[in-house]
Amino acid sequence: MLINVERAARMLREYDDYLILSHANPDGDTLGCAYALCGILQKAGKNAKCRCADEIAPRMKYLTDGIKPQEFEHKTIVSVDVADRKLLGSLNEVYGDEVFLAIDHHRSRTEFAEFTLVEPDAAAACELIYEIAETMNVPLDDKIATCLYTGLATDTGCFRFSNTTSRTHYIAAKLMEYNFPYEELNYRLFDMKSKGRVRLEQEIFDKMEFYCDDKIAMVCLTQELMDRHRDSVDSEDFNGLAGMPRKIEGVELGVTIKQKEKDVFKISVRSSEEINASEICEKFDGGGHARAAGCTIEGTLEEVKAALLPELKKAVERID
Repeated sequence: MLINVERAARMLREYDDYLILSHANPDGDTLGCAYALCGILQKAGKNAKCRCADEIAPRMKYLTDGIKPQEFEHKTIVSVDVADRKLLGSLNEVYGDEVFLAIDHHRSRTEFAEFTLVEPDAAAACELIYEIAETMNVPLDDKIATCLYTGLATDTGCFRFSNTTSRTHYIAAKLMEYNFPYEELNYRLFDMKSKGRVRLEQEIFDKMEFYCDDKIAMVCLTQELMDRHRDSVDSEDFNGLAGMPRKIEGVELGVTIKQKEKDVFKISVRSSEEINASEICEKFDGGGHARAAGCTIEGTLEEVKAALLPELKKAVERID
């Protein structure tokens, strides 16, 4: 059942013993939502804790700073920034059937929770967590503001992507009234790179593939490539590569193919304003946002590329 912010806030006030789930391969928005909501619920006198199928990258460990460890048996499960229960990763089999409330902002999504709060026009799910806190009359603090700012910044590319709205800037401005080092956060999230990450990017650029008069740029992250760099980079470095191909002048579609296991590949698509990335990924049972979407395709790398390329080329040809 679809609900609004007011009803979600009432429900969060009414229930207790919360387990908050992030999606696997966590980014700043799902983690920012989870730990901000956890902090808000704890300030409201509730028991709350967070879980994710994958480890949090070291550069985002600061998001957990304001959370009090609590031991309790959960009764109410909330998912944040999760568009499909499959995105819970290994937690799907354990909790996928038990999600009480899903808080999300993806236009392309599947319904899996008993109640769903979704706002596709929100640049980040953290916008909804901010509105929930306001509606619950729970005052923010520096730690919660840090979490919410992280979600806003990462899902908007530091407020550069087309999903950024005046509401996004308004919320960011309100958050910046709290005492946290947003300049340092922006450096950590968008500019700072390890030497290992730079070497990884160098190899990726050397092996990048181009199609349709260089309007499509494709990166292939095989297990063999990632294993070579695994000792010098963390998991987030591999997750943070999806935007690289689209940064090249003239590229309308940037595609990253990342091997998850033998014959299973995760596809990330980033597009220009003229192309809807979500529509491409929906053809492979995926989805997401108009400019950033994803899907999973099974097969060998060559089979995956053979399935993808016709759809990518058709999308580019429509704007020629």
